[in-house]
Amino acid sequence: MKKEIALHMIICKTTIRYRVIFLTALLILSLSPFVRSQEKTSKNSGSTELSIEKMVSQINAEVDPEFVYDYEQTKFVPPHGKTLLIMGQTGERISEYLDNFPDQKIPGGWSAYWGVPEFKGITESHKNDTGSTQNHQMLIDKFPNTVVQSGMWMVGKWNIAKFAGNGEYDRVIKKYSAWAKSVNRPIYLRIGYEFDGPHNELEPEEFVKAYRHIVDLMRKKGVDNIAFVWHSYASKPFNDYPLSSWYPGDDYVDWAAISVFGHAYNGTDFGPYCDAVLKFAKQHKKPVMIAESNPINGIDSKSVEVWDQWFVNFFTFIYRNNIKAVSFINEDWPRTKIPGISEWKDSRLYNNEQVSRAWFEETNKDRYLKQSPELFVQLGYSKH
Repeated sequence: MKKEIALHMIICKTTIRYRVIFLTALLILSLSPFVRSQEKTSKNSGSTELSIEKMVSQINAEVDPEFVYDYEQTKFVPPHGKTLLIMGQTGERISEYLDNFPDQKIPGGWSAYWGVPEFKGITESHKNDTGSTQNHQMLIDKFPNTVVQSGMWMVGKWNIAKFAGNGEYDRVIKKYSAWAKSVNRPIYLRIGYEFDGPHNELEPEEFVKAYRHIVDLMRKKGVDNIAFVWHSYASKPFNDYPLSSWYPGDDYVDWAAISVFGHAYNGTDFGPYCDAVLKFAKQHKKPVMIAESNPINGIDSKSVEVWDQWFVNFFTFIYRNNIKAVSFINEDWPRTKIPGISEWKDSRLYNNEQVSRAWFEETNKDRYLKQSPELFVQLGYSKH
């Protein structure tokens, strides 16, 4: 009887052991797809991180000593080795930017626009014919410790520049001056931006007269928190006038600036007209700003080619030429319905996750000045 009990116990233990082994095997088999999935996700995540690093590593961060020089008769210039980061350019796109990148640092400034004939888009929201909203005061109220880059539309067409130079818009300029003084922060004002662009049809003499008149009037009103920006289209100029013919003089210019759109698709040399602005700025000891920039051929949701084709050249240019401020336009161009740019495409950063991650991998570096309680001090601006 004892032998039978012992044998029965052995059989039971053996049966239980096999059952445990069998159930364990089933559990492993059932979990293996999940494990493989997790391993794949982990591997893909690591691969993406390496890919982002590789994308950013293509940028050449060497600075050409030729473009490291002392500046004179200027204001609000970042320290050596720093570049002010600005984003724009409409209320709608700024809201989209914040919605899509809620965890990213706020840039050092935002851009906005207005036209010299009317005091619109400054203290209140103004929606123009393209459906875009401008509101300078909103940027002041919503984003402390940032600057404003303000684009003053002034063209040769319809005698706008001539009227401005003759004082017909003085009432508007005085109102803008009073507003600028009230906000107590650095403002970079681009008077008649892209002055040499064929689309603006600005005669040099009319532009220079209007530019000087506006600056003189603002100074007379006691405005000291505005840096005056002389912004070239950096492409083939209107009527082939020489660049120097549009220059108001060192006493009237704090910064030189360029636009970078199609320029960056053909390598890190942005062409002779851009080179001319850089050399002119150096001769006159002015810092250089990229006042408007965007990969106008679009940012595709399924391809990162634009990074190699445009962004790498763009950032390499910033480093090499010691660009002291850069403003990126986050825009879906077809939606703007702006005349003359019908072929431009949707070029918003959030179209492509990898491109946007590479963008922030680069711009989150200490080189780029962003929103900060120390920003105004870094720019040499002391609050009143």
